[in-house]
Amino acid sequence: MKHLFALLLLALSLGASVAFAGPLETLKGSPFAHDGLFANASMGLGYASFENADGEETLSAYGFGMRLHGKLGFYFIQNLALHANIGYVMYSNFRDARYGLPVFVDHEFYVLSSVFVGAGVTYYVPEWSNMFFSGALGVTGYRIDNRRYYGTTGLRAFTFDVEMGKDWWVNEYITLGVSLVFNSGDYWSDDDGVFRSSSFMLMFSVSFN
Repeated sequence: MKHLFALLLLALSLGASVAFAGPLETLKGSPFAHDGLFANASMGLGYASFENADGEETLSAYGFGMRLHGKLGFYFIQNLALHANIGYVMYSNFRDARYGLPVFVDHEFYVLSSVFVGAGVTYYVPEWSNMFFSGALGVTGYRIDNRRYYGTTGLRAFTFDVEMGKDWWVNEYITLGVSLVFNSGDYWSDDDGVFRSSSFMLMFSVSFN
């Protein structure tokens, strides 16, 4: 019975490979070219800042940050891809103050983070040896996890990404890259006060083109 099940799985795998071979080859696009399917995963380090002030109490974080980011889309013309974006930023040096005076020092700090979801475009300049520019618009939300605060902050803000970088081919479809990314978000309301966040990161990435 086990052997029959294994043979059935093998037959299904071979059948699926044959059935999808044509579409997958079309999605892959041309070797050493920016067309077809586009997928990118990156991570990096840099500076990140967060501030939420309502006139009485201020929550802030300034300093070291870490970022993870992914893009998935398709080249609708040569060298120009449309894609969905999802990202994660972690902040450090959390501070809590009331009327500008520190009121709480959290020695058991866990995570202040944000998640970015949006859509964007990436353009590879043909004459510039895989130099690219990328931008995205989206919505970001924030989460605090420490001894005094826990859970989402309730804040949602529109935000944007601007990126510039360069890729190097490692085979017909895969590139490794390095880039600089700036992200910024701004929000204000009568209930939540003024909110701002930004980050500037050096990113390292792997892409499928």
